[in-house]
Amino acid sequence: MRALPAPTHHPRSGPGARRRGPLSSCAAALLSVATLLSVAAFPAPASANGRFPAAGLIASHPSDPSRLMVRATYGLLASHDGGERWRWICEPVVGFDGNEDPMISFLADGTIIAGVFDGLSASKNGGCDWSFAQGDLMNRYVIDLSADREDPSRAVLVVSMGLGAGQFLTQLWETSDNADSWTKAAVDLPDDFLAHTVDAAPSDRARVYVSGRYGAPDYAGALQRTDDRGATWERLDIPGSDDMRLPFLGAIDPVDPDIVYVRLDGDPTDALLVSKDGGRSFTTAFESAGDLLGFALSPDGATVIVGGPQDGIWRAPAASLEFEKISDVGARCLTWTAEALFACGDEFADGFTVGRSIDDGESFSALLHLDGLCGPIECAPESGATSTCAPLWGATELTIGSQQCDGAAATGSSGGGSEPPPAEASDGCGCKIGAAGATRGEGAAPFASSAIGFALAAGVASARRRRRAR
Repeated sequence: MRALPAPTHHPRSGPGARRRGPLSSCAAALLSVATLLSVAAFPAPASANGRFPAAGLIASHPSDPSRLMVRATYGLLASHDGGERWRWICEPVVGFDGNEDPMISFLADGTIIAGVFDGLSASKNGGCDWSFAQGDLMNRYVIDLSADREDPSRAVLVVSMGLGAGQFLTQLWETSDNADSWTKAAVDLPDDFLAHTVDAAPSDRARVYVSGRYGAPDYAGALQRTDDRGATWERLDIPGSDDMRLPFLGAIDPVDPDIVYVRLDGDPTDALLVSKDGGRSFTTAFESAGDLLGFALSPDGATVIVGGPQDGIWRAPAASLEFEKISDVGARCLTWTAEALFACGDEFADGFTVGRSIDDGESFSALLHLDGLCGPIECAPESGATSTCAPLWGATELTIGSQQCDGAAATGSSGGGSEPPPAEASDGCGCKIGAAGATRGEGAAPFASSAIGFALAAGVASARRRRRAR
């Protein structure tokens, strides 16, 4: 979900915005190293794929809040206990490489789906085994997908592939049986349209929006809207969008299918646009100072939150869209569920990789640190994850550090299929996670030793910009 022209009021910290408290000697050492390296600008690669380790998306099981999935620049991170322990799922077993940032989602029965360059990848057993949808979805770029919020056994996805000479194959597909089968919409989208994002209206199953651009070489941004599940399409131009300001769907109001939030991704600033007439007209609600990577709409549609590394987090009533700054956390993603608001953060600046807020974004507790993995996901010995991910764990472990699990250093999968009991929090510079108590600025110490080693080896690199803030 997403955010809007520059706020006319002066930015200020809300009541829950936190200032950094006194740092431990370990955290202070880490920040000092980070500062020195930022000045030195070492050119060494940050990881095997050249990207600084960071989280960019958080997904929650629709009926089991203890099950969480994070997409990071080094794979998928899974928790089955609400974030107490995290396990790693490597990119190859899912079917993508280290430079892809696939959209992922849970379906009603726990199926995990991921849209990747080679098609639609799905896991029916918690991430241990993955398989591609067959038929015409094979080898087609699933550029985005979205689970139905009212009936999560249903989902839509959009494929969009270049055919040359400014022509594209762009199609809407849907499932109604937890990704066991997929059906293509009756009519393809216009062949001059390149899709970016897709979403279905929660309150009107026949209404689907696809954002993208058309008209090569001088592209313009637009929504493609269908009111009959893809039997017909209507193009609705988005003002201010072009090949340098790309439109991405943020959210559709849960009760009014005509209220649509669209993020314009520009350089160096982004904007949030809102339509209240189904995409026929737009107003600008917020303009950012930098990348607007986080957007979240509350489950009831009453509150909008936006954020980014340069802007912090801003909140507004959906009725007025009058934004107020409530936190300095530089959100790289935002996800709002019935239980909490989740944010992707920067370990060095925010003190966590993933944080959880129970006060609508005013403060966050650390849920995951950079070094907070117990190792590869635990699966049966014959599973794809065991054979594929366990041999690759060593390189990832060296890059990010790892947490102690049951008092022993994290290694490969045990093959038992069950996870160990939660590790207790560390009170020093070790690698154990302290998920419950840390707030912004207080969570640096648990990951400090591994992060210092990582910083010295890799230097300070910029995280790749997320073009799709979901």
